[in-house]
Amino acid sequence: MASAPRFRALLDLCKRRGFLFPSAEIHGGLRGAYDYGPLGAELKRNIANEWWSYSVYQRSDVVGLDTSIITPHNVLKASGHVDEFTDALVDCLLSKERFRPDKAPKLTVVETPKDGDLDLKIPIMAPDKTIAKQWVTTIAEQLVPGAVVSRHKSDIFLHAERVVEPVEGSNAEGKIFLKRTDPNMQPITISYNGYVAPGSNSPFLTASRPFDLMFKTFLDPIDPIDRVIQTTLSHPPSSTTTVRSAVDTVLRPSMVYLRPETAQGVFINYHNVLRTMKSRPPFGIAQMGKSFRNEIRLEHAIFRTPEFEQLELEYFVPPWESSYWFGYWRQERFAWWLRYANDPARFRTRDHTSDELAHYAQGCMDIEYEFPWGWGEVEGVAHRGDYDLKQHARATGERLDFVDESPGVSESVPAGAIALETVPKMEDGWPVRYVPHVVESSCGLNRSMLAYLFDAFDEVPEETGSRIVMRLHPRLAPVKCAVIPLIPRPELMELVGLVAGSLRRERVNTVVEAQNLKIGKRYYRHDEIGTPWCVTVDFESVKDGKVTIRERDSGEQMRVRWEEVREIIRDRLNTD
Repeated sequence: MASAPRFRALLDLCKRRGFLFPSAEIHGGLRGAYDYGPLGAELKRNIANEWWSYSVYQRSDVVGLDTSIITPHNVLKASGHVDEFTDALVDCLLSKERFRPDKAPKLTVVETPKDGDLDLKIPIMAPDKTIAKQWVTTIAEQLVPGAVVSRHKSDIFLHAERVVEPVEGSNAEGKIFLKRTDPNMQPITISYNGYVAPGSNSPFLTASRPFDLMFKTFLDPIDPIDRVIQTTLSHPPSSTTTVRSAVDTVLRPSMVYLRPETAQGVFINYHNVLRTMKSRPPFGIAQMGKSFRNEIRLEHAIFRTPEFEQLELEYFVPPWESSYWFGYWRQERFAWWLRYANDPARFRTRDHTSDELAHYAQGCMDIEYEFPWGWGEVEGVAHRGDYDLKQHARATGERLDFVDESPGVSESVPAGAIALETVPKMEDGWPVRYVPHVVESSCGLNRSMLAYLFDAFDEVPEETGSRIVMRLHPRLAPVKCAVIPLIPRPELMELVGLVAGSLRRERVNTVVEAQNLKIGKRYYRHDEIGTPWCVTVDFESVKDGKVTIRERDSGEQMRVRWEEVREIIRDRLNTD
């Protein structure tokens, strides 16, 4: 199935079967927001539970934390988010679309021979013919009056003489020279910074300006808008900068943010965990929860949304061991993703180049999945150094170092994995104080769900077309088992209740599928949502106490006593 149809088919299935619903749909919807239906909520919870079990329960060196979503201004000022957490923003003057220039495409120019020369046309693609007519009017009357513009259906063409590309690394800007309707006049020039509006190829853009990625709000019994009005009225007419500064000063004491990441809550609690849990590096703090970013582009359903959930692990290590642990967590996290994958080839790792790294990072690796639209990040593993702890220490005056009475190499580090000359020696003085370095694993739960849905989505050809089988890993599957009476009659329902009850006591999410449909159709309904096992109760079951277990992926069936069902499914869940 081609990329776009495959994406649409998955979204259709998600809405039809209860994985995802557009948020506030009956009120017209909310751009970029989705609600997770009964199956989606279970799938998301199962992924989170697998991550928490792996990160916390299966290790002796990691503990969990749950910190506040509402974050004080001072915390994010210290971390650098207030000053640095912005993206450049550009608007298209035609479509009004807002986008990041660093992700935008270059200009497309169509060259055709004409009278021994080249005729240059810049195509601008409008959504439809009506909008194309409106854009032609805007171009001719407002943006470049007198320029040669033509239209064919929904495509607009700017007729150009030449295009001068901007010179990288210099202040020399690019220019586009457009032909005039009066050939005796000089061409019209417009600025070209090396990119155009995505989707339309429009070069008519605003200047780049910073765009705040954080959601700001206020903890204040007085409406902040009233404070803004009062402050503005109390200042005589002056520059916008002066008024804005006065407004910021008034609002600052009550200003808070919806956290843009869960990590800062871990860093400001590092010392509390160290003290209460008697931890010593290397040790980790895991947290999962919601974060919020005022994204410029919301795209690909739940791939990029303003409200999302993170699964993050901050692992604090002695500085001399940081390179080893960075390599360790790179391997561990990639292996975790492959554990639940049907097609491991669609997962890969990619190291950041030097120009991609955050200013504080000493290294970073992305784990990516090959979505229908291309490779997309689902997790990042970063060597953050000691930047975060030192920033909060400077801002608060708190000592966030670790006092090590007996420094050396951790027992969990293999012999020879660390250069011994980097480890503190006795002559360095005791005790040794150091600020731990941090290796961070940051996974997007929403993206994880989308990746595993695509990984599981399988079209099975049939004589009359095809059907969908969602081959989710059993531990991720929203419904683990469906108990199905051959015919929903009272004489079968008693045994159905016994089988379902035994599974539910094992905390296996089980449903009773008692619709009046053929048994095959009920099997296929559960194949479509990823249910690994179906248990059928028929009239023979009432006589001999045996039921049939059907396995989703192979279609194999086995006849067992109903009391054995619980143990069989429990064992398969624990061994898969």
